Amino acid sequence: MKLKFIYALAIAGALSTFTSCSDDDPAPGSSLEQKTYSSTEGLTLNLNGTPLIGKTVTFTPGTDGKGTVTLAGEPLDISQIMGMITKADEQTAVTLPTAGVLPGSPSVSIPVELKGDANNCTFEGTNETEYCTYSYSGSVTADNFEFNLSDVKLKNTSLAGTWTIPSLKWINPDWGDEEDNLYNVARVNWVAENGIDVGYGVPFPISTIVSMALALPLISVGDEAVSPVVMLTNILHSVTFAEDGTLTARYVDTKTGETTDAPAGIAQYVITSEGNIRLFLNPAAIIANSVMAAKGRSTRALDVIQLVESLMQQIAPMLSGGVPITYGQAIADQDGNLNEDPNVKSFYLGTETLLPLLKAIAPIFTDEDLVNSLVEEASKDPNMGYMAGMLPNVLSALPGVIETTSVVEIGINLKK
Repeated sequence: MKLKFIYALAIAGALSTFTSCSDDDPAPGSSLEQKTYSSTEGLTLNLNGTPLIGKTVTFTPGTDGKGTVTLAGEPLDISQIMGMITKADEQTAVTLPTAGVLPGSPSVSIPVELKGDANNCTFEGTNETEYCTYSYSGSVTADNFEFNLSDVKLKNTSLAGTWTIPSLKWINPDWGDEEDNLYNVARVNWVAENGIDVGYGVPFPISTIVSMALALPLISVGDEAVSPVVMLTNILHSVTFAEDGTLTARYVDTKTGETTDAPAGIAQYVITSEGNIRLFLNPAAIIANSVMAAKGRSTRALDVIQLVESLMQQIAPMLSGGVPITYGQAIADQDGNLNEDPNVKSFYLGTETLLPLLKAIAPIFTDEDLVNSLVEEASKDPNMGYMAGMLPNVLSALPGVIETTSVVEIGINLKK
């Protein structure tokens, strides 16, 4: 009996020893510190199998094997771009927020349960945002962070599918002839009190001027000239709104002539309400291309820094919050012509978005040097024709037109 009691004490002591050791084991992730990872600093990030760049993931360890993962867009440094414009020797660092990882959310914080040891952890789970649902899995160390988003799906997928450019041609009901109709492809609705006198003594509405510019053969393609609208219909084949919020396009590469697909991860969208979406773009490539086109140009009358700052005040919120785009029924042209089709919708930038941008760039058209250089270049292009002669009046009148604008809607029509 005494021997059994001694054995029982020994077993109890051993168990307490094991329990004590287990309690003393460090919690998963306990040696890790808060850190922000990026594509250049240890981050591997995928959304439905597509690698993403220009994003950050911040890991914040908690207690008892818990932590928080915060997804966000990597701030865009435009200091170097500003230097290219102004040719200044020194530039103050300027960064702008950009769109987040999940569509519609500039920043998302996800509480995670960690598994593993103090230095190397994994995690997985499911979650949702205002606009989408998703699953996630990942791993974290002091130097590397891998995060995979899967099964990402928008809560509203009513636009999902592939949309194409409607035919530019329509049948004239009076003559039965096939004709080009700008309004089959483009949406141009610009209402302003001021018109533009192009030399006939009668002011033309700005919508008429824009429509002429889009419909006239102004672009050289081989041995012929085509209009901007024809060029668009020849290049852009389709736009696909995916259920996971990605937006891709199928187009013709103008350098190779081959049809290609824009890579996923360049653009995202969400439907914010009926008839309204937010479009999220990668701004770095857009800004870089614009700056390279302007590099080397300077003007005396125009304060470039002031112009850029004015534009950035309007554009900056769109980099993280998305570009507001309206969609709905296409409008008819001035003659009431329109190929009625319930599957055709007009996607366009509206007055709330365009008018502030137009007002920000209006000072450009008061710079005589710039206007003269634009007119000179236009006059060298044989495709411009009589449009070159109209250009001085059009450019000089634009500030007054912009100032008296009440409605401006510019976009394209797409057919599902």
